[in-house]
Amino acid sequence: RGRRFTSRLPDFDRLILIDAPGIDRVFPDYAENRNRYPSAKIVNIDHHKSNNRFGALNLVDENASSACEIVYRIFSRAGIRVTRSLAGIFYAGIYAETGGFLYPNTTRIALKIASELVGIGIDAGDIAKKLNTKSLAGTRLLSRVLNTIEIRRGVGTMVLTRLMLDSSGADMVDSENFVSFIQAIIDVRVSVFLREEKNGTRLSLRSDGIVDVDKIARPFGGGGHRLAAGIRMEQPFPVARRQILKAIFQELEKKV
Repeated sequence: RGRRFTSRLPDFDRLILIDAPGIDRVFPDYAENRNRYPSAKIVNIDHHKSNNRFGALNLVDENASSACEIVYRIFSRAGIRVTRSLAGIFYAGIYAETGGFLYPNTTRIALKIASELVGIGIDAGDIAKKLNTKSLAGTRLLSRVLNTIEIRRGVGTMVLTRLMLDSSGADMVDSENFVSFIQAIIDVRVSVFLREEKNGTRLSLRSDGIVDVDKIARPFGGGGHRLAAGIRMEQPFPVARRQILKAIFQELEKKV
């Protein structure tokens, strides 16, 4: 029947959601339509600390490197054969979520599974190359964004405006891993990457562990993990920047 993508809740009797902390992140219209499916069952598979356990069955492991790791473990325990094609998908998911095995969520289990997937016959180098390759427009966008970096008291910020996006000819998706460039700077403990959208600001937060960025993100309607979280705010990015920095510095002061 092919693949079909939708953000509107379809008719269902069983629904499996993967890598979503809340069902409204996938289907914004769920709350107004949930009574249409009184006997429907939802399976919730996730690794986000902010997951609100919305399923009838919740397979949530906050210590897992990724949702792909959890699904792979389910396949292994159920005796389901992992083909080379599936192995490539699992490996790509674990590689991306661990930042190419650089983030602190690169656990022994994640590395063991990655090794097993390589043993199935995937080309790990080719997958890494495809995930890290950038378009010329995306590279030009990166150069503009890097020029906005500011560091204060161990907190690094970086901004992507819509003007930068338009002038470079890039797409928003080209900026997905830009936040890692701030976190890689010596003495940066917390990173904030702000992306200007039509109706607000999207923020990506990273921490080396000194503060819990999931805790910081939740009052703003966001969430994620202790070391990585995201937020969408209605405020323009200068206002969003002030508000998030205030919250981060307040948390940092508690650590002094």
